[in-house]
Amino acid sequence: MSTENDSKIGAPDAMFGWLLAPIAILLALLADSGLDFGLVLGTDEIKPFAMIALGAILAMAPRVLRERELITMSAATISLATLIVALVLTNVVASFVDSNFIALIFFVTMFGGYLLDNSGRHEWNTILVFSMIGLWTAVVAAANYADTNDNILVFGGEEYTRNGAWQEAIGYVFFSIWAIFTILGMLAAVLLRGILTPATDVGWFGYIKPVEGNYNIATLPLQIALGVWALTHIVTLYYFGTLSELNVLGIAGLEGYHGYIGFWPAALTGVVALTCAWMAAEKWYTRALFIGSMWALYIVSSLYETNHWTSDRLDGSWAVWIWFGITFFIGVMIYWFATHEQYGGWKNRELHQPSQAKVFWSNHWAGIMIFMAFLTGLAIRVQWYFVPSMNSSALASWDLTGGSDPWYMKRVVDYVIAENAHLIWDADRNYPVGGINPRPPLFSWSMAIGAMMLTNLGMNSDEAVWFSMLALPAIYGALIVFPMAGIAKDHFGKGAGVLAAWLIAFMPTHVQKSTWGMADHDSFVLLFLTAAFMFYLRAIKHGGDDRLSRHTNAWPSGIYNAFAAVMKEKRTATLNAIAAGVCFGIVALGWKGFVYGPAIIFLAYVVQVAMNMLRKKDSTTISTINILLLATIFVMTMPFYAHPQLNLVWNSTGLQPLVFIAIFTLAIAWITTGFRDKPWLLVLGSLFTGGIVFGVVLYLLQLADMSNAWEVLTTGSGYFTKNKIFGTIAEASAPSRGQLFASFGPIVFVIAIVMGFIALWDGIVKKNQTHLILGMWVLVASYMAWSAGRFLFNAAPAMAVMGAWGITGLWRASGAGEMA
Repeated sequence: MSTENDSKIGAPDAMFGWLLAPIAILLALLADSGLDFGLVLGTDEIKPFAMIALGAILAMAPRVLRERELITMSAATISLATLIVALVLTNVVASFVDSNFIALIFFVTMFGGYLLDNSGRHEWNTILVFSMIGLWTAVVAAANYADTNDNILVFGGEEYTRNGAWQEAIGYVFFSIWAIFTILGMLAAVLLRGILTPATDVGWFGYIKPVEGNYNIATLPLQIALGVWALTHIVTLYYFGTLSELNVLGIAGLEGYHGYIGFWPAALTGVVALTCAWMAAEKWYTRALFIGSMWALYIVSSLYETNHWTSDRLDGSWAVWIWFGITFFIGVMIYWFATHEQYGGWKNRELHQPSQAKVFWSNHWAGIMIFMAFLTGLAIRVQWYFVPSMNSSALASWDLTGGSDPWYMKRVVDYVIAENAHLIWDADRNYPVGGINPRPPLFSWSMAIGAMMLTNLGMNSDEAVWFSMLALPAIYGALIVFPMAGIAKDHFGKGAGVLAAWLIAFMPTHVQKSTWGMADHDSFVLLFLTAAFMFYLRAIKHGGDDRLSRHTNAWPSGIYNAFAAVMKEKRTATLNAIAAGVCFGIVALGWKGFVYGPAIIFLAYVVQVAMNMLRKKDSTTISTINILLLATIFVMTMPFYAHPQLNLVWNSTGLQPLVFIAIFTLAIAWITTGFRDKPWLLVLGSLFTGGIVFGVVLYLLQLADMSNAWEVLTTGSGYFTKNKIFGTIAEASAPSRGQLFASFGPIVFVIAIVMGFIALWDGIVKKNQTHLILGMWVLVASYMAWSAGRFLFNAAPAMAVMGAWGITGLWRASGAGEMA
């Protein structure tokens, strides 16, 4: 089966591309005449559209000039010049229309469009132009709806304030219109390729085969699917405009109320339509007819069920038989068409002659499914929390969820916005004594910077802070699907990567701590912690255990030469180790409990070094990786943790545990590298003896009340301490078995634990270093989650990765994949 794209197939005059933005604007004006977006053709109202159109034209200007040989500069010079011009003109546009938001859209349209056009992705530039026109149209339409409709429902002679329903309606108008123009952009990209824009030979659209003439009938199923998708949104939006305020602002149960259709039925109709188009391309017409007709029947019947339409014939006792008859009749008609001599008898494509749609799906299904997991995860974390967060019944204002911690974050963010500095000494903590702000700065600063950016786009400062604090936790929570998919894909294949992304998107314990309004550091921390493990595992995978230095010695020069050889020969491994250190450093600047991540890695490092000595393998590479990781963390964290007012370097809740890990790592690296060629029993015995002596010294210092280092190491900086105070804290208490299983899903939890032991076996017996780390990660995370409820959330990534590995392994072992 061919998986290659075709060569370039069409190159009309580059100036034809300048027509795209005017076409999109004309469509907006045409749609306004039927849907009443509130577009006005006055000078001030048309300026934003003119600026977006100008950005689209300037994006394609370099290609126009190159084709006419008016410029002969290198591609890099043209790109730099375009960026400078875009930045300058963005400031001009901001002053001209008095809107930073329009200026941002202009910059995205111009420079983003240039990058797409310059890389040969002309169809994506078409989609971008339509989407940006649609974005501003959606803003205007939503604002028009808010201005022309209020939040008061009059029913039964009484007035009801329905602010939440009113806000939902505004959001529906905005997202529907933006979706319509984005989908129309996709349709225009398919129809106009080779006519107004060159037919690209790269990327997704490169899978469309060339044809003679301007119209490509081979893309008819895709055109129909996109047309159906856009039309569905248009019809539901038109229907929304015909409804009374009762159905927009009303409450289920009121007489005459049935609500409006909403965004998701139309969006899912588009997914079904694209699925049917893919089946039609493969000549699976019977399946396409069945799925499409059953979905249409479902939509029609659900609208009847919710009283959007009524029929006296379907109200009686015969209703169930009538619906059965309709379903049966549709099935009979599908069968009749499929078996008809003239209209049916369709022959499926043979395996060696797949459609371009199937070739495309075979090459890109994993990336599409992972991105869909991200969108789904984001929707889950936002959908049911967005409106309630803005309409607290108790506060009559904005609200946060998750207890007191998010509210303290709000205090810190307010301070950062007001003072442009981090809150270190908080006079209101332990009032009137005061105290140190216990939170590292990065998470709160990310929300503060987000608020500053929203303020610069024209939003009220107070609202900007709220939106930033409410939205970012959900965004961080949804973004975790990408490093999750990266870990599983790197080590277990594409299928496991996709499944891991979907598991983390739906995992209850992760959703609970990463919703819209959960303004605590959890989702931020876990995102970068997972990314750190992804990079570290890649470093180990590319590192190996080869002897890169023929001889070593324990002198500093010998150790340096050995490590330098690793950094020279294993550049991919060392760069990934530094990237892992950067991610751990970000975690450390957002949460002081970050050290449990490097601690898991250190445990795996100790086990791996011991096995390498028994097998006479070199540990220099893995030692170099770990030292680079730790060094990067220290470089990033010392400015904060060593701040004289904080003094957290030797504090048990600060860097002290990491300092011990670094000392142990350096000692192990020095002994195993400097004395590598000595008898393994002598080296291992020295390490063991040194560790025992060090532990005894720490214990004696603890008894003498001279140091608490022993307690720090044995209690995990107090995280595993069981005392009366911790017994009063819910998250410090051990979760019930039911909660433990329900947090991850019982099947996923059991499979992940089993795969953890299998991974340990692979690491110890089969010498698979990455499996050893993954096995220790999931087992340690399970123990931590078993010990305290606060660690349920932290265990989610390990559970998702190992659960995905186990499920895909069972799928392959069952032979189901071959049958499919």
